[in-house]
Amino acid sequence: MASTVRYTLLVRFSKVFLWLLAAGTVSVVLWIGSGNNTDNGGRMVFTSIPQSEALQSIMKKPYYQGVDVHNRPYTVSAESGLQQDKDTVVLTKINADMTGDNNAWMALTAGSGVLKMTSKQLDLADGVEVFYEDGYQFRTTRAHVDIAGGAASGNDPVEGQGPTGTLKAKSFSILERGNIIRFKGAVKMVLYQQDK
Repeated sequence: MASTVRYTLLVRFSKVFLWLLAAGTVSVVLWIGSGNNTDNGGRMVFTSIPQSEALQSIMKKPYYQGVDVHNRPYTVSAESGLQQDKDTVVLTKINADMTGDNNAWMALTAGSGVLKMTSKQLDLADGVEVFYEDGYQFRTTRAHVDIAGGAASGNDPVEGQGPTGTLKAKSFSILERGNIIRFKGAVKMVLYQQDK
């Protein structure tokens, strides 16, 4: 019985002591903050927390879809997205699909990229690959995609292959959703020999 009474008194004392300790700490902090200035010692400054990446809007598996000026559909999806501002989204592990004339399709993948929502511009980096319906595939390190206009271009070296052979070039441009493809700068093509 005596041990129970002692335990109860100890708990009550601990609660009161902790409240007094908390109130004393707050009082000391406020006293130091109000009593010090630049002439007689230290000072306390309260600042706002800067917005860090951890506090920004992070999206898991973002998915965008729409149509271009000719009413042809496109989609852009990613593993994750970071909303930098109302118009800019930084994406990782990107997949983009566009449908061209006669329902021909073009697909792009990249490790990362930046999407401008209003202008529908996409800058890709980290291993860009372009695929065409007819079995053509091209690889480069960076590319700029005009989603609304159905065009893509890159000034980094590009290499690729398809049913007719392989090629290497220093830059490329794709127009009209793949209807026109141009390669520039030391273009080297190896055509497969066709069996007769």
